Amino acid sequence: MPMGEDPARAIRLLIVEDVKADAERALYQLGRAGLDCVWRRVETEQELVAALAEFEPTVILSDFSLPQFDGMSALGIARVHAPGIPFIFLSGTIGEETAIEALHAGAVDYVLKETWHAWRRHCAARSTKLRRGSNGRSSRNRSRASTVCCACSAA
Repeated sequence: MPMGEDPARAIRLLIVEDVKADAERALYQLGRAGLDCVWRRVETEQELVAALAEFEPTVILSDFSLPQFDGMSALGIARVHAPGIPFIFLSGTIGEETAIEALHAGAVDYVLKETWHAWRRHCAARSTKLRRGSNGRSSRNRSRASTVCCACSAA
């Protein structure tokens, strides 16, 4: 379901989330920040693999705890099927040690659902880190991920 009017400029957001209301909250925050998104929500490993191939996202937001598989598995799948796509955890259950493990495994960032408002002050430093990298598509995707991170934090 698209938000906004220009799909060519929209962020293509793949949301790995089993709770529809949580996905809607993330989309609300992005819309509130003025970002146009074309998005798809998936809940299972099979849906994720299909969406990576068919939807071609520019950013992935993923919950950490899912009933049918977990966020680290989703990150692994994304690294195999779409290695240049920034992966951000948006979770209510990820602990600090697990978050660090996720960052080492390839996630570019994480946001705690309960503390979106407190996370805003970290956005500038993380945005700088996300913007580093090669030129081309990967760099553009990292910039879009940075924008998504900032918008998610603006609760």
